[in-house]
Amino acid sequence: MKRLTNIFGLGLIAALLSVGVASASSLSLTSGKLTAGSATVNGCTSSSLTATRNVDNNGDVTQVNVLSVPQACAGEVLAVTLANSSHTSIGNASAIVGTCTGGCTATVTGFGTVSAATVTAYALSLTE
Repeated sequence: MKRLTNIFGLGLIAALLSVGVASASSLSLTSGKLTAGSATVNGCTSSSLTATRNVDNNGDVTQVNVLSVPQACAGEVLAVTLANSSHTSIGNASAIVGTCTGGCTATVTGFGTVSAATVTAYALSLTE
């Protein structure tokens, strides 16, 4: 009986292996190129940006003011992400930087209901 069990087990293993090989043969393999490179990225500012926030009577963030945005950034999209102590996004909004003379203060609104007490950091980015 033990011999019959061993033969049956070997037959089952052989059947499973042939199914696996048959499945693998239906996969197509192609080759392609993976390359790396570098590019110069020119931004409208090389200085860091700073921000302040306005809070309503409920303690929610109503707007973020990004200070001293260079005039060269006019027309670019300023994105602001509000983050908590775990560095998780708890609100984000964006605005187009307007034209001005000298350093601009760009105002971003539309964060929804975000408690100012939970905001520990801002992430700011400018894109064309």
